[in-house]
Amino acid sequence: MPILDQQTHSQISDLSEACGRYWELRGIAKHSRKEMQLELEHHFIQAAMDGKPPETVVGRHPVAFAEAWAREMRPHVLRTGALLLPGMFYALSVVSTTALVQQMFARSSSFAFTLLAAYLLIGSGLGALLFPLGGFLAVRIRSRAERTILWGTMLVLGAFVARSVGMRVNWRTVLLSWSWPLTLLLVALAVVSFCLECWRRALQEDTSARQRVKPGRSFLLLAGDVILFDLILGISSIVVFNVCLLTGRVF
Repeated sequence: MPILDQQTHSQISDLSEACGRYWELRGIAKHSRKEMQLELEHHFIQAAMDGKPPETVVGRHPVAFAEAWAREMRPHVLRTGALLLPGMFYALSVVSTTALVQQMFARSSSFAFTLLAAYLLIGSGLGALLFPLGGFLAVRIRSRAERTILWGTMLVLGAFVARSVGMRVNWRTVLLSWSWPLTLLLVALAVVSFCLECWRRALQEDTSARQRVKPGRSFLLLAGDVILFDLILGISSIVVFNVCLLTGRVF
């Protein structure tokens, strides 16, 4: 899209990616999603070249547009499976690896699941679902920088409002605690869910070309996702904890 300005390019890209993510959550196969996104981008480019805004393609409610197109596809994949299995896989992976590492390095026989860990786990899960769908805002907030500022402002205001109404949270509060046997069981369940997720992703590959994904490649990609997710979650825990402390001192 070299003939389009940067703002229009980012607007088209964000809307297209948001629709693609929505279709993924609805259980549309990968090859079908790619074809749908390519067709959608083509319509966006044609509209932009004619001097028309993206609303002429997706309307004022792009979520409804994405849903209508998803219904036309009639996905055969279970819609709940497209969302439930990856969520369970990542949750088991994060909790089991965190517990295992903490018990090994701390040489402790038990692991404490704190309120901060639960907040980060739930928050990261919701963020993984909602942030990619933020591209739907491109119809009304066309600048990517403005949308990023909006997300950040909402998070900061939410923390300040929660603090101002008298919400005092002890992030070290222990919700659950367990010993080595349950940790090993969680690790085993994470391994099983890992295998199921690899199998699910392999089935979603382009079957029209009858191409099979190599198990080793799928394994490495998924393992890399988990390691990166764990690292981000670990860094986020430090940032969130310090921000909460700072917010408490301000108020």
